[in-house]
Amino acid sequence: MKLILICALLVAVTCAEDQVDFITNKSNVEYNGKFYYQYELLDGSKAIQNGELKKIGEDQYGEAVKGYFSFPGDDGKEYAISYTADENGYRPVGNHLPTPPPTPESVLKTLKYLAEHPYQPSEKQL
Repeated sequence: MKLILICALLVAVTCAEDQVDFITNKSNVEYNGKFYYQYELLDGSKAIQNGELKKIGEDQYGEAVKGYFSFPGDDGKEYAISYTADENGYRPVGNHLPTPPPTPESVLKTLKYLAEHPYQPSEKQL
């Protein structure tokens, strides 16, 4: 639901101008929960998304969504994001998105040591 809200917000912001000139605008919703939409605007903005209901438990269903959107920035560059959203969360991928810094060597050594020497409490401590 959050993903649909984000996409709706993106469309609303894009459509906030007085007139939106679509080059293409396609959509399809099927009775079984599958859906698809695609649009392209004259300013170069594009979006494609498809999804379906997915059984994640005995009586639970969730959405599995894949999509892509791009838009021209004020700096003249095109910004693009592809994403997947499912029971594992929203996972965007884009060249302009920040990435975490590399893990420090000391942390890697500590993790290796802990994996090689697991904690085993003695019976006296219990």
